[in-house]
Amino acid sequence: MPISILHDHLRDQHKIVPEDTAKRLLQEYGLQIPRGRRVSSADEGVAAARGLGFPVAVKAISPDILHKTELQAVRIRLQDEAAVHVAIREMLALLRTQPEIRLEGFLVEEMVPTGIELIIGLQNDAQFGPVIMLGVGGIFTEIFQDVVFRVLPIGKADALAMIERLRGKEIFRGYRGGKAIPEEQIADLVCHVGHFGLEAAQYYESIDLNPIVLFPEGHRVLDAKILLRREVASKPIASAQPDTRYLGKFFTPAAVAHVGASATPGKVGNIVLDSLTQHEYRGKIFPVNPSRREILGIKSYPSLEAISEPVDLVVATVDLLQVPQVMRESATRGAHAMLIISGGGKELGGERAAVEQQIHELSRRLDMRVIGPNCIGVYDAESRFDAFFQSHARMLRPKAGPVAVLSQSGTFAASLVEDLARVGISKMVSYGNRVDVDEADLIAFLADDPATKVIGCYVEGLGDGRKFLTTAARVIREAQKPVVIWKSGRTPRGARAAMSHTGFFGGSYAVYEGAFAQAGVLAVDSYEELLAACKALAWQPIPRGNRIAMVSNGAGPMVTAIDLSGSYGLEVAVLEEATHTAMAAQLPPFYITRNPVDVTGSGTAREYQLVMEALLRDSNVDIVMPWFVFQDTPLEEDIISYLAEFHRQRRKPILCGGIGGPYTAKMSAAIEEAQVPVYHSIQGWIAAAASLAQWGRTLERPPGQKTP
Repeated sequence: MPISILHDHLRDQHKIVPEDTAKRLLQEYGLQIPRGRRVSSADEGVAAARGLGFPVAVKAISPDILHKTELQAVRIRLQDEAAVHVAIREMLALLRTQPEIRLEGFLVEEMVPTGIELIIGLQNDAQFGPVIMLGVGGIFTEIFQDVVFRVLPIGKADALAMIERLRGKEIFRGYRGGKAIPEEQIADLVCHVGHFGLEAAQYYESIDLNPIVLFPEGHRVLDAKILLRREVASKPIASAQPDTRYLGKFFTPAAVAHVGASATPGKVGNIVLDSLTQHEYRGKIFPVNPSRREILGIKSYPSLEAISEPVDLVVATVDLLQVPQVMRESATRGAHAMLIISGGGKELGGERAAVEQQIHELSRRLDMRVIGPNCIGVYDAESRFDAFFQSHARMLRPKAGPVAVLSQSGTFAASLVEDLARVGISKMVSYGNRVDVDEADLIAFLADDPATKVIGCYVEGLGDGRKFLTTAARVIREAQKPVVIWKSGRTPRGARAAMSHTGFFGGSYAVYEGAFAQAGVLAVDSYEELLAACKALAWQPIPRGNRIAMVSNGAGPMVTAIDLSGSYGLEVAVLEEATHTAMAAQLPPFYITRNPVDVTGSGTAREYQLVMEALLRDSNVDIVMPWFVFQDTPLEEDIISYLAEFHRQRRKPILCGGIGGPYTAKMSAAIEEAQVPVYHSIQGWIAAAASLAQWGRTLERPPGQKTP
């Protein structure tokens, strides 16, 4: 059966493809379906059942019925001819009372033996295009919500990775004496569905294959629901590529025109001009204000046309309604980059949303890259280019360092810049409404930036999800720079919940989670975890695995860390016997020398050194994690030099933790001067270790996985 049958159903304004048609189409892609036959009457149904052999199932066929059970349009386990006859006659009578339902006949199918149930779904996601879902099937799909997504296309390695991420995967492995289902077989099945999903992407909205019953020797698709689009999509898979043209102008411009420069203290136009002109940036600045000849001691220009020199970058702090004209004038000055700090765009709707669209169109027509609007600015720590509208008196400008920060939120951008001050920032971009330059463009640019080692991002949504994923995957694979993302806005939409299991889950964070895993992006769950991961990845070496070993002079934090470790994909290492013996020989007998190691409140800096040396030598340990109760007097400040020396050796990652007041803050600052991170919460401590372990796995991932 050719896939064009979907086009025919869509042309005939069918929202739902009849089940027998859907199954026969899937059969062409290597899926196994029950033996069955379409019939139009009770007598034909009886004859079909006789040929198939009892018991059988009978289902109504209609392009208007999605959930047959709710309409009593399915009967199962029919044991004889009389039961089939009665079932069809009853369904006929019931459905004739609902004239909106077009009844095309009945599907009589063999009853398939019980087995392990699976759901595989396909969804055309608004962000990523066609995606595939795998989960525990049957009636418990929405209750347990044990599903995982990937963006199509996928390879077998992707399918195996999907199986591994299912919480219920042990069911496939012969749980409690059951027959094991070969995971290679499941992976092949997922790939077959993925192949179909890619080729049919222009036709469907979502597809549920639920349940699929698995057997050691094969499978059967018991139900197949295909929901069609309203019309055929001409380009179901986005193909946009990142555009890095002129992005360097935002970080190292030789000449900047500031339109909207103000002489009034406290106004955004005044603060931005102060950031540009009164501090460390040494480029040329041309304030533009039609009513002033001079601002902050600098000559002001009545218009862009009055500036005789070429301009690399235009910074706009005027009302957004004025920006289109500013863009046209900027083009006459040869500018190819504009930073629009002004807010009041699409978030207000109406005329202002239309102006934002106009800005987007002008950026293309004028060959002008735009960051913003509705953002707090751009910062480059090396050139010291600074267009923040936060004053220097209220917000720190950090030193140059290895972490680039990209944030859709100005609030989080400002906080991250300050909280990463000890680590140092290469670049910070607050991009707001993302009218032109998006996350993918910026990540592609940072891939070639020698100052950037780690890319940390806060996003609420993505401009083009597939463009972002392909770009991030390439940056991670080729530049080997970790991309860490905290994605907010995770609540399921639920708009399609009544229509499709896959549609329900497709409206949740699960799609992003699967897409990020597929690309190798390190996804975190909070601001704290984003900060923790960036700090660890910037300063520490890559671990060989996920096995952690802890030592502390206070046991409580380690107990809590053990509770968290499993949910973060970490293992508490089992120490080599030689490690235990070496520690026991040098430490007091009341110290615990298993993992976690407890040196009690009597622990000294020298004893921490002995333990950490033993853990660094232990081949079963990948990450060493000391927690300090700095308030305990026996712990001397010599610990700072010991940690610094271990860091210089760079044998394994070292992640420190401690909670406390001024003295803890003082010790933490001194330790971090040696580029050994200190965390002030147990969750941040564990999240940092998890990010390091995940990054190590990402760098070693098999080549068979597809780039979406």
